[in-house]
Amino acid sequence: MALCLWWPGFELELERVRTPSLADQPLALPTVGDRRRIEMGCTVAASFGVEPGMIVSQAIALCPSLILCEPDPDFHDAVCDRFLEILRMWSPVVERSVDRGRFFVGVDGLERLYGPPERQIAGLRARLEALSPWLALSARIGYAPGKFAAWVAARSAGLAESASSARPAAIACAASTDLAAFLKRQPVEVLPVSPRMVGRLKRLGVERLGQLVRMPEPALVSQFGADGRRALAWARGLRIDHVRPEAPARPIRVALDFPSPIGQVELLHAALDRLIARALEHPRRRGKSVRGLRVSASLEGGGSWSIRTIAREPTSEPERLGAFLRSRIALDRPRRAVETLRLEFFRFGPASTQTGLFDPREGAPRVLGSLETRNGELLPPFRRAARLLRLRLGGAALYRVLELEPESRLPERRHTLMELA
Repeated sequence: MALCLWWPGFELELERVRTPSLADQPLALPTVGDRRRIEMGCTVAASFGVEPGMIVSQAIALCPSLILCEPDPDFHDAVCDRFLEILRMWSPVVERSVDRGRFFVGVDGLERLYGPPERQIAGLRARLEALSPWLALSARIGYAPGKFAAWVAARSAGLAESASSARPAAIACAASTDLAAFLKRQPVEVLPVSPRMVGRLKRLGVERLGQLVRMPEPALVSQFGADGRRALAWARGLRIDHVRPEAPARPIRVALDFPSPIGQVELLHAALDRLIARALEHPRRRGKSVRGLRVSASLEGGGSWSIRTIAREPTSEPERLGAFLRSRIALDRPRRAVETLRLEFFRFGPASTQTGLFDPREGAPRVLGSLETRNGELLPPFRRAARLLRLRLGGAALYRVLELEPESRLPERRHTLMELA
């Protein structure tokens, strides 16, 4: 069993908590860029016709009292981290979703601690009320087998609340016995598949999961591949995705405050190079390469700016890290001058230089030149690595190219592959 905790319009709900005077005002969150569009809007703004993807000027024309909340990812991520701390104190199995404002909690075995599901959810709401009564009231909670069914239950709880005049407790539970019947009533938009697949299903006349269940599996596989098989398993309630707990991250964070706000890109790049050098010298970074990076800044006049990215290849070279981050900043620059610049390493990899594979003595063969010693035998580190790969894969994994007849007219006679022993 899993529990899904979800806040629709999470960023806007946080703005209402931070500024209580915005409680009943139409709010919208614009995108970052030159041609700004509406990324998210509240229900009050939606009643005026404001929709996601709409140009900001068009949205203001429809709703003159619309309030645009500047993106503040630092504040939003800090609140998410606080939620994770509260949930981990309630259950050891907590997973954060890719979408901000959605969390999954594994509840197997919690009956002995907190009682039946109703008492569990009541206790969780009490913990949230200690942090913010508004967020505890606006939370949608779904309780069902697996993450997908729990998310669908939380979504249906939110829809049931918006459709009613009163404000009931936004809780929906789906037991294992009636899971298939509960899922049949849900729209196909709840499937965790690409929007393109959802659009094709609608063009085929499939609006509900109950209609999808009646379709033969070979037809779905022929049209959508593996996604069709997975979607059918989700719709039938046969695929139960367990909550995978996250290990609490220990990121490396460094920051630099400027005596006066800077807006020149060259100064920003120079400060970033200095932060990279400081972060690489951190004791917890030694012996590891860097793969996950996050650059954030506090902007002049309020608000923040953030870039979160994953490097394709982990590295610990400051030149490569700097070039990688500068390319990302060129695509999404800060909107105003920067008061404080912060850098975070949140995902690490193995050491980027494999010095153990080389003989440190002067004149010894290197990996780019030869894998053999002077007498034709493999270097001991490569011999051990080849043996471990053979044992793990159950067969030969490394080969060497040998010349047989270089002058032959037949290409297959010129060289051959021999197992690297």
